[in-house]
Amino acid sequence: MTRALHEETALPDLCLGGGVALNGVANARILSESGFERLFVPPAPGDAGCALGAALYADRIYFGNPQREMPDHPFWGPTVDGDDLARLAREDGQLVEELDDVALIDQIADDLASGQIIGWMEGALEFGPRALGHRSLLAAPHAVETRDQLNREIKFREEFRPFAPVVPIEAADKFFELTRAGTRLSRFMSGVFPVRPEWRSRLQAITHIDGTARLQSLERTMAPRLYALLEAYGQRTGIPVLLNTSFNLAGEPIVNRVAEGYSTFLRSGIDVLVAGQTRVTKRAVARRMEDVHA
Repeated sequence: MTRALHEETALPDLCLGGGVALNGVANARILSESGFERLFVPPAPGDAGCALGAALYADRIYFGNPQREMPDHPFWGPTVDGDDLARLAREDGQLVEELDDVALIDQIADDLASGQIIGWMEGALEFGPRALGHRSLLAAPHAVETRDQLNREIKFREEFRPFAPVVPIEAADKFFELTRAGTRLSRFMSGVFPVRPEWRSRLQAITHIDGTARLQSLERTMAPRLYALLEAYGQRTGIPVLLNTSFNLAGEPIVNRVAEGYSTFLRSGIDVLVAGQTRVTKRAVARRMEDVHA
């Protein structure tokens, strides 16, 4: 269909909406096989995005308002406050640290390198079904056991379902077969691309059985703190890639406010919870890590 559309219009760009646009495999094929040079998929291409499109149509067409520049990110929902998390966790007897940005990023990079799973809450909630760095579960991408642990102890979902990687956009082509046009699709985790064969053995947790991954390539300006965390993790491991999946349990929506993230943290195998500049660990996890370092 898209090939015929390109032949009919000879236009270079295609914007694809509707729930079907969440099919990252199809999107990548459209980009490579249709003749369109660029494919745009918004972060919420389903019903919620259609509602936004209807509102924009009314604003521009019926009310005649001019086009305005908008930030190119999906973070439009309610925000989280690290102080709220600190208060909740202290009332509940968990271990709480409040750190500056540099110390927090360094500590979480160490946590990830030691195999811990992080619940990461930052700023405003994503608009759309993909966790893109503000309500994410983060983990090291290397071992297949990490994927199995996430499925077994946190996501409670089918074992065959893959997890997605996030990588700085400048390093994406080193680890993934990503064209320049593909970087637009990968901005909102809307395309599936091959993991380069030489890296698959070191990226087992995010490589699907067919050798692909639903990639998010991240620009620093879109999620600066997650970008800094990728850099810090890359300094420790040589691979600035993290497993990034939505912060929720099976059958539940992505967490929104701090209380929802904290509840999910308590009911699952998440090791460390972060909101803003607050880091929380379960007492049992903290004791286990002290034993390791001893």
